[in-house]
Order: sequence, then structure tokens, then C-alpha cells
Amino acid sequence: MGFEWFVARRYVLSRKRNRLTALIANISVVGIAIGVAALIVVIGVMTGFQDILKEKILSLNPHLVIERFSGPFVEYREVAQRVRRFARKEGVVLEKIYPFVSEQGLLLSGAGEAGAVLKGLPLEVLPRMKALKLLSGNYTAAGKLPPLLLGRRLAERLGVTVGDRVRFLLPRGWVTPLGLLPRFRTFLVSGIFETGLYDYDSSLALTSLTVARKALSLSGVTGLEIKLRDPFEAYHLSRRLSQALGYPYYVTDWQTLNQSLFSAFKLEKTGMFVVLTLIVVVAAFNIVAALVMLVSEKRPDIALLKALGATEGRVLRIFLFSGLLLGSLGIGAGLALGLSLATFLAHYPVIRLPSDVYPVDYLPVRVEALDVAVIVISALVLTLAAALFPARQAAKTPPAEVLRHG
Repeated sequence: MGFEWFVARRYVLSRKRNRLTALIANISVVGIAIGVAALIVVIGVMTGFQDILKEKILSLNPHLVIERFSGPFVEYREVAQRVRRFARKEGVVLEKIYPFVSEQGLLLSGAGEAGAVLKGLPLEVLPRMKALKLLSGNYTAAGKLPPLLLGRRLAERLGVTVGDRVRFLLPRGWVTPLGLLPRFRTFLVSGIFETGLYDYDSSLALTSLTVARKALSLSGVTGLEIKLRDPFEAYHLSRRLSQALGYPYYVTDWQTLNQSLFSAFKLEKTGMFVVLTLIVVVAAFNIVAALVMLVSEKRPDIALLKALGATEGRVLRIFLFSGLLLGSLGIGAGLALGLSLATFLAHYPVIRLPSDVYPVDYLPVRVEALDVAVIVISALVLTLAAALFPARQAAKTPPAEVLRHG
């Protein structure tokens, strides 16, 4: 391979090349560099957004949820003990396990109404939600009315602030001789929070578990929420735990609950990879043009090499290595440019984002080694594929005819 690499380097890096050939070769190198750098930065930004959403979702949501198919969940304490024993047996560390209440309904105020999810959690759990930022008020309220925390967008739709009253219309009313009468529960807005996730800020209302059970007249709870030390154990644990508990319980993990969101991110990431790879494909066509012109320029050299005993395979490798060298120069430059730009954007948040649209105030960037490896390998494969046709044409050059006619 040393001979082929030596000749390929001389062909590609020589200063005596035809100017047009050199120009097309340089354009191909620049095109590959831009394509690789764009892929690294864009995929890094999408990975950063995905990681931030995962962090917020894991902070706001449990890793596992245990519910019943029907009927009130009154035996949740016994089920919690069974879950702890099962986790110890499986070698999984549970950080927290606690009951919750959840009910959909309609929130009403003097200025408007909005659909909402009323969720009751143990009072000590609420302050530990890292993604939940309390903008005003507090978690409890001094007064006769039960306290309620509202998402920022939900409070804006209702036109309320801390200290105002809201009524929660339950989906199931009272059955009376006069017909079905609506059931209302009145709350005092004790605080307004923000998570950065639109669905939560526009539809979630939080209160303590005790208040929620009393307001909804529940003898039990909706289910159990579980936090694990390693959230990525939740998927496999949920299957085994569901089998261990059996009917009438079912277990759902956080990845399944948010499957549509993560599937959309994966599809978007793949789509962006395919679209931006077209930049590298266009640059690869320039490599074809550059190598075709190089083959035409070096026809006498090819004929002389064959006359001296070089096989078609060696000539083929010379021009394959020439295309690979051009591609490697572009990939190396793009790798350096992309990683430098991604590192700069990660440490210096110069690109600000509107906080009312995105869950962060700056452009998040996280470059993963696997993504970079896929980008580099894909660019190399495209480069080799582009160099194959000119290399085969060079290998088939008849030496006798070239030496006879010059």
C-alpha cells in the first residue's frame, strides 16, 4: 500500500496540478468540510434539546406509575411494600415511592375557563421537582380554602393571580331526583409555577395529596409513582413488575408515557441527518469531477506505470486513495470546525432563545461520540463511492494506445 499512497499524495498535493482540476478539488474539500461541520452542530443542537426535555420530564414525572384497571386504589400501602421487596430482589434502587391523585376537569374563574389536570402529590414532593420553578406565591395558603398551584399559561388563560379564587368542575356530577347536578370545588390560587414545557404550563394544577383526596371525595388514590436511581432501568423493570403484581394492576414507564415525543425527536434528527448529508453528496460529485480530470491529466503517467508492471488493481487503488485523501482533508477540516463551533456554543450561549417558546433561554449543544463517528464514517463511505468510478476508468486505461499517440 505504501507505493499507492505515495503516488496518490503526489497527485493530490502537488502544486503542478492543472488549475481547473485544483479548483474543483478544493471546492470539493470545502463542500465536505461545510457538510460535516453543519451535521455535527445541528445534530449536537438536537441532542441538546432532547437531553434538556428528558431532564425536565424526569424531574416532573415519575419513572414508573402503578395504577389499577378499575375501582378505587385503597390498598396502595400494601402494594408499595410489595414493590420495595421486588426491587430489592431485582437489585434496583428505589429513591421514592409515593401515592398520587389525578383528575381531569374544567377550571373556572371570573375571567375565563380552561381544561386542566388536577394532580395531588405529597406536600414534601412538590419542592423537590427541579424543573418546577415557582414564579410567585408558595406551596401552601393561609385561609379556609384549599391551596392550588397553577401553571403560568393556565393562570394567564384564566386571568388569575396569587390570592384569587378558582372553581374546579368535576367530570362526574351529583345524581339527584332533579337530574345530574354539577360538582364544584373552590380553591385559592396559592402560587404560579413554570416548567418550560407548554403542556404542563398550560394544563397542570398542583395541590397536596390530602387536599386533592378531600376535594375529590376519594377513599383511595389514583396510583403510585416511583422514582429510580437509574431512570433507564424503568423500561425493563416495568415489564417484570407488571407480571409480578398481576391483575388488576398495570405498570407504565416514563419512556412509554412520552413515546410520541421521543419518537418525533428521533424522526426529526434522522431527517435532518439525511437532508444535511446531501451537502456531502454534492461535494462528493465534485470529487468525481476532480478525479475524472485528474485521470485525464495523468493518462501518460498511468500508461507508464502499467508499462513498468503496475497492475490494474494498483492503479485503481492509487485513484481510490486520491479520492479518499481529498475526502479526508474535507472531513478533518469539517470535524475541527464543527467541534470548535459546538464547543463555543456550549460554553458561550451567544444565541438566545425566546423563553416563552423554548424550554431554555439559550441554544443547547451536546455532541456525542457516536453521532460524530456516524457522520465521519458516512462521509468516508460517500467519498469512496464517488472515487470508485474515476478509479475504475483509470485502471482500464490501455497503456499501449496512450504511449503510441501520446
